[in-house]
Amino acid sequence: MASTVQKVQRSIVNFKNASTLLVETLSGGPILPIYDVHWTPPFNGFYKLSVDAAGPIEGDKWGIGVVVRDNEGVVIGASSWQVFSLLDSEVAETLAMRKGLEFAKDMSFLNLIAESDASNVILVSNAHQQSPHYVGSIIRDCISFKGSFRSLIFLHVRREANQAAHYLAKYALKNLDCIWVEETPPCISAVLTFDLLSNFR
Repeated sequence: MASTVQKVQRSIVNFKNASTLLVETLSGGPILPIYDVHWTPPFNGFYKLSVDAAGPIEGDKWGIGVVVRDNEGVVIGASSWQVFSLLDSEVAETLAMRKGLEFAKDMSFLNLIAESDASNVILVSNAHQQSPHYVGSIIRDCISFKGSFRSLIFLHVRREANQAAHYLAKYALKNLDCIWVEETPPCISAVLTFDLLSNFR
């Protein structure tokens, strides 16, 4: 009996290691193991928007990625954009949130959790704090979207829980703007599978 339990435990460890290696290989970077920080699904009746920015490369090119999933981890919509001539990463992260909210509004979601790993963006969005002029104007745009949803919650997460948006933003750096509706972007399919394994295994 003891040997059987040990074999099962080894199989689980091997599976987790293989899953981690698969995602690293397909997504081009390390990801924390399943049992560490990971994306979590929204409450019933809500959708979760994940946003991120990457860059710059080639001087002034930035990438923005947004992913919307339901409470079962199914991708309802996703998009990636290239943007240029941004002042710094704070502007890029704030713009990612605004573009994500625009995307979610266009898809007519009613209850939304908007996630970012940029803590300053979430802090000022929740507290209505003042920011530098240009960033502040984008933040005000984000806050104004509250009138477009029945419920809108801004939530900070660690980078490890924002992998899908992160890799989609990196994808945007070298590809034309793309929109996916009710389909999975192939470039982040491994990351999405990893998130599902973390929550629904």
